[in-house]
Amino acid sequence: MSPRPRILITGAAGLVGSALRRYLQDRYDFRLLFHRNVPEVAKGDQVVVADVGNFECMVEAGEGVDAIVHLGIAVAGRGAPRTLYNQMIFDTNVKGTYNIFESARINKVPKVVFASTNHVTGFYEKEGVISSPDLPVRPDSMYGVSKAYGEAMGRYYFDQFGIACYCIRIANFPNTDEVNSAYEPGKNRWLSSRDMAELTACCLQDPVSQFAIIYGASLGGEMKWDLASGRQLVGWEPQDRGAPSA
Repeated sequence: MSPRPRILITGAAGLVGSALRRYLQDRYDFRLLFHRNVPEVAKGDQVVVADVGNFECMVEAGEGVDAIVHLGIAVAGRGAPRTLYNQMIFDTNVKGTYNIFESARINKVPKVVFASTNHVTGFYEKEGVISSPDLPVRPDSMYGVSKAYGEAMGRYYFDQFGIACYCIRIANFPNTDEVNSAYEPGKNRWLSSRDMAELTACCLQDPVSQFAIIYGASLGGEMKWDLASGRQLVGWEPQDRGAPSA
């Protein structure tokens, strides 16, 4: 019997990382990257404590894995000045994402799943336009700018080096399987833990090496985003519902 795929997860202590560890532990072996605090992990999980902004550490962390799920982001404490947070975004979201893709290239890792955000197209949402992966990016914050950069990085590494990249534009993710807010019909913003885990698995299992942008939202968000690419590109069908259909 061949060994299970080994997946490096950055930001493994965060909301998304916690959900993936919970739902996918029976399908994959994990190498978990933590920044500082290390939670309890499952037997057999490999643990790395490092900063994604450290190039040498990221190259070492990516050695021998079958795919990378890059979730690590800058986190500022409540009340932190905007200028400080923006600098953290540069150091972690921009520099760290470059380090991850370079780690994949150097270590010949064939696939990266990149945690992007709906804020990459946030100004369309402000204007009531249904966002689509085909539209030019219109980020509504420096956080959105950093994720647009990550998507561009993924496009480049796919075209230049053949590294498959799946950019998941994650919506509201509280790490729950019960919708956390009442959304108007067609305007769901919530992504359940189950749906996020299955979307990630669909990307990891995709037999076609491709660059893909997928909006990560559970059912009922069709008035905010074009959700078809998940089904068309990787066969993902969300099971949970955040709002009635429009």
